[in-house]
Parts: sequence; C-alpha cells; structure tokens
Amino acid sequence: MEIALTLLPILAVLAIGVISPGPSFILVARTAVAVSRSAAMSAALGMAAGATLLAVAALLGLSALLHQIPSAYLALKLIGGLYLLYLAYQTWCGASTPIRMGNGTAATPQSLLRHFGLAAATMLSNPKAAVQYGVIFAAMLPAAPSQALTAALPVGVFMLEAAWYLVVALALSAAKPREAYIRTKFTIDRTVGVVLSVLGVKLLLSSR
Repeated sequence: MEIALTLLPILAVLAIGVISPGPSFILVARTAVAVSRSAAMSAALGMAAGATLLAVAALLGLSALLHQIPSAYLALKLIGGLYLLYLAYQTWCGASTPIRMGNGTAATPQSLLRHFGLAAATMLSNPKAAVQYGVIFAAMLPAAPSQALTAALPVGVFMLEAAWYLVVALALSAAKPREAYIRTKFTIDRTVGVVLSVLGVKLLLSSR
C-alpha cells in the first residue's frame, strides 16, 4: 500500500507528459497508419523500453550528472536534435513514394525488431526527457526510497508508456485511418517532416 501511495501520483504526473503529442506519438501514429498494426505495436513497446531506460538512468542520477556537466548535456542535445532532423528528412523525401497497404498482418521478426529499435532510439534521443524524469523523481520520491519502490518505478513507467502507445497503435491501425492515410499520404508525410524538423531544431536551440 505504501508503494502504491507513492508510485501512483508519480505515474499520474508522468502520464501528462506521455499523452502530449511529440516525436514519439508521431512515430507510433505514422507506423500504425502507414505500415501495419504489428509494426506499430512493436514501436509502442520500443517507446516503453526507451522510457524505462530513461527512468532507470534518472534513478541512477543521470539527470544530476547532466546538470553538473553542461558539455555532456549539450552533446546529447546535439545527437538528439540531429536524429530528429534525420527522421524529418527521411519522412519528407518519402512523401512522394506511393505505398501499397496490405492487411497489416505480414511482418518478419527483423522488421518488428527494426521498428522497436527505431522507436526506442526516438525516445532516447531527447535528453530533456531524462532530466524531466529526474526532476519528477527528486520532487516526489522519498529521500530514501525502499528497494521495492525503486524496482517498481521502472515497471510502472514501462506499463504506462506501453499502455498509451499501444492504444495509439491499435486505434490508428484500423481500416478507416489507414484508408485516410492513403488518400492524403503526401500532405501528411510532408507535415510530419516539418513537425519533426521543428522539434529537432527546437531541441538543438533549447537552453538548459
């Protein structure tokens, strides 16, 4: 009960950030409508895995380290921003490439692993997320959290992130969203490319 009383408020605060639109949402949504349901679900789990790694890093003190070593933080911002710009470029260039939508059931382990890895890398590309986890944990965790609470927190983060992105994957991989994407692929992809590039530039230019 004591663990739940501490864990649930933290997850409630984190949920606000999870459901906010950003690169993670864009990637899962686009995978759902443009590729397949299984690929989007794999991406959803990749997002959850990346978020869990960030949560563990925050628990280990990465956020404090990034604050103490500005050059490390700036380097991570540079990597994350360039990665988002790369995704924007790929999406923009692929806008004019027609795709054939299948029934969404065919998927190889290699393709699912690729979508999982891409999603995890997208989540990990933003060092501000690690700092955000660190701030929330510092503000809401007890001064000396128990081992049980420390172990339960990453699990809770994984379940929260996975639940949200799986909902996105399942909802947007339905027939009507996929058909709408086929009709408006060029506009959607170009818009996504612009949004990702703006987010990438914002990350590169953002201050501490």
